[in-house]
Amino acid sequence: MPYKLKESDPTLGDALRRIALEQVDRARREAGDPDLDPHYAIHQIRKRCKKLRGLIRLVRPGFRAYSDENAAIRDLARGLSGLRDLEALIETHDRLMARDEAEPGRFAPVRAALTRRKEGVSETIGDDTRAALDALAARIPDWTIRDKPRQVIEGGLARTWERAARAHADCRGAPTVEAMHEWRKRVKYHWYHCRILSPVWPGPVSARAHEAKRLSDVLGDHHDLALYAAHLASDAAPKLAPETATELARIADRALAELEREAFALGARFFSEKPKRAAKRLAALYRIWEAEPRR
Repeated sequence: MPYKLKESDPTLGDALRRIALEQVDRARREAGDPDLDPHYAIHQIRKRCKKLRGLIRLVRPGFRAYSDENAAIRDLARGLSGLRDLEALIETHDRLMARDEAEPGRFAPVRAALTRRKEGVSETIGDDTRAALDALAARIPDWTIRDKPRQVIEGGLARTWERAARAHADCRGAPTVEAMHEWRKRVKYHWYHCRILSPVWPGPVSARAHEAKRLSDVLGDHHDLALYAAHLASDAAPKLAPETATELARIADRALAELEREAFALGARFFSEKPKRAAKRLAALYRIWEAEPRR
């Protein structure tokens, strides 16, 4: 089922519970499927946890259980080790090798070492993860929303987008790895919010969701590339000839600079509108959609 509002949702609370249960039920199936590759299952469950945290952030002002549930979902995801960091390093290496100035054969030892590390990692989904998912599924039917739906949505949107705007400003002042990653997390939550709200005016809101995903992806690539650069400078990286190591670092630095330029260009467009104003506009569209007659 889609990760968005539906006309058949009687209330905002019903939509919250339906979307949450859909994500948790999918995660439970993935956790219990013996035919599913454990690496893939863990990756999917982690994604569902992020979507759940995005969902409850949207309704945070009217969701009394927010703090407890956010912590529970966060801890559930942390309990899954995942291979994401190693996979991201390999994917980042491959993207760099596709650049015109790269010589894949010259830098092959880096990829080979990463691949060996990945093959040496074993992943399983433990009983504690399954139990946490079952417990979460059992609590969701009791989730309730207080206050007027429009006010709840406006507050949730504004809070997330204001934090994204602050993170954007911090990055412009000092684009550290940590600051850029924080910006990416806040943008990704806004992407989730736009996906959920896309039915209120499909064309414009879906377009906003598309651009939010685009910015999130650019920032994600930047984070992965920054980790890759740090890996090259660590003891875990294979020893390359000095001139080879220097050239690979230069390729990575150029790619990082390009991603930063793209991110800040997209960010300038997004943050040209004040967060509270954008939140008020989207919440007004929700109110109009909510008041429309249902088929």
